Amino acid sequence: MSEIIYKIQSGGVFRDMNDWERAMKDADAKRDADEKPIIQLAKIRKIRNQKLMESDYYALQDHTLTDEMKTYRKNLRDITANYDSSKYDELLAKEKDKTKDNFGQLTHSIWSKPWA
Repeated sequence: MSEIIYKIQSGGVFRDMNDWERAMKDADAKRDADEKPIIQLAKIRKIRNQKLMESDYYALQDHTLTDEMKTYRKNLRDITANYDSSKYDELLAKEKDKTKDNFGQLTHSIWSKPWA
């Protein structure tokens, strides 16, 4: 976790926080840290559900799924069981290099369609 800065702006002037303000800041930081995995898991589930919906067409009865497609869909369905909160940052990581074609896209291999 990053270092907490105990300064506050009051009347256009920055000053040190008093004990009560520090306690409130610490409580907010703890709440944010406690809620981060819950929020991340909700994002992961939303992405997973979208990816499954995108590949539902291939799972229709009149289409044959390749083993790669079956594995891809199974891995998506099992994502919450196979990854714990320590891996959520990796799952949600996006390409940061603006010169790459996949800039802003998720980079973890689990999101990559094997037939794309």
